[in-house]
Amino acid sequence: MLKKNYPYYKHKKLKTFSEFLDLIVKKYAKNVAFSFHEGEELVKKTYPEFVADVKNLANFFNKNYSGKHLAICGENSYNWLVTFMAIVLSGNVAVPIDRDADEKLLMTLLKSADCDTLFYSEKYLPFAKDIKFKTQKLEDTPRKIKLGQKYHNTAKPDAERMAVIFFTSGTTGAHKCVALSEKNIMADIYGASSIYQPGGATVSILPFHHSFGLVTAIMMPTYYGCETYICSSLKRFTDAMKLVKPETVFLVPAFVEAFYRQIWRKARASHKEKALKMILAISRNLKHVGLDVRRVVAKSVLQEFGGELRHVISGGAYLDPIYVKWFRTIGIDILNGYGITECSPVLSVNRNKYYKDGSVGVPCRGVDVKIIDGEICAKGDNVMLGYYENGKIKPQEGYFHTGDLGRINRDGFIFITGRIKNTIILSNGENVSPETIESDFMKFKGVREVVAYSKNDEICVMIFPEEDRIGDKIYFESLRRRYNYSRPRNRKVARVSLRTTEFIKNSSQKIIRSKIMEENYEGRSY
Repeated sequence: MLKKNYPYYKHKKLKTFSEFLDLIVKKYAKNVAFSFHEGEELVKKTYPEFVADVKNLANFFNKNYSGKHLAICGENSYNWLVTFMAIVLSGNVAVPIDRDADEKLLMTLLKSADCDTLFYSEKYLPFAKDIKFKTQKLEDTPRKIKLGQKYHNTAKPDAERMAVIFFTSGTTGAHKCVALSEKNIMADIYGASSIYQPGGATVSILPFHHSFGLVTAIMMPTYYGCETYICSSLKRFTDAMKLVKPETVFLVPAFVEAFYRQIWRKARASHKEKALKMILAISRNLKHVGLDVRRVVAKSVLQEFGGELRHVISGGAYLDPIYVKWFRTIGIDILNGYGITECSPVLSVNRNKYYKDGSVGVPCRGVDVKIIDGEICAKGDNVMLGYYENGKIKPQEGYFHTGDLGRINRDGFIFITGRIKNTIILSNGENVSPETIESDFMKFKGVREVVAYSKNDEICVMIFPEEDRIGDKIYFESLRRRYNYSRPRNRKVARVSLRTTEFIKNSSQKIIRSKIMEENYEGRSY
């Protein structure tokens, strides 16, 4: 790692999707833009083919819809992506919707965003054809692309207009309509691309209806001319990694933690756990004396990810530095980032050669990040137009208050210390960050997931254990005592409860805290 920050990566600043498409088709004319499977067939689309499909579909949309809010819902697919881009390019408003939404939530979201038509995947949402709403099948996209060749797109690029409505998916289960312009999104791509440069191919697994999965994990690599394999399901992910051999992937912490457990589970199953520990020790010791053989000694482990993986961009939730340090020993750098839908979404990220463990990196280019009364606040072209409510945009003015608590060190790295609305406030006025408690408990062996909360003016934690520790009350009571040993009286955990199933999460794999107290757990306290 470099001790000092280094200059931004240089590239052209854009304001509209039209400029974006014109740039990539000219600059990367010979490159493959997207690859994906249709059944057993591997399909590859070059940048010129992708741009042509988008523009022809935009012609179709412009002919049939004018200034409408058009929703998209379904699994990650090429048809989904082309539809999204074409809706925006045609002067309409794209509204990505959670692919796991049930009928009730789907109708609520469609109504709150004033959608005219829903474009859905018949394979993924078979019930959509029976809802009382105008619908079109995403599977019909190729036919619409061909029809679009007959028309012309008369929509004029407008960087300032509302182009996309994303729904927030916080841990309260509530949803807000975030109105973003093309300028917002392009400013974020420019800002994030200026501090991190992806290389080689990538595999896309994060859901497209989230700004991180779409803007950051799809549009940013495209901005650099990378090939992206569109993975439609988790079942294909491991095979896709081995097929594509990505150099960079964009993930949420839940995936990183799952990779870690998978590696050790396979090592134990094949009786190679001691050998793996020895390999990692050798890797660390040689690195300390200036010999970097991490990727050589850990070759067999790296093959599980295709053999070429060097960077994982992690965002969406907290990731314990333990995982960052562990993956570094096998030659994979996990670069934590930070963002929020309202900021299109990335605000900061650790750089390829300039990073700080435990931080979420340095602010993106063009973003002014400051701490106001302990809260992370941001200002810049990437900050949303405002929330869309009752047919109007409630304008965002001045600094956007993220709701996250944090600090910025003298080197410019941002550290998140908690979430304002999650803060535990005890009767004595003491404010306690549940994230800090959760981070400490996650360091204990046997803890897979944990949530801290308050009940009857006491601090409690609820744990979902690793498989071999499920129901082991005596063990987790000993962990509670170990945790409390060095804590002041007002920070001690009064009780621990166990559960036998994972916490309920949203589609970003964040635990929905509002659900915790609603559920009834058998034998949960002691």
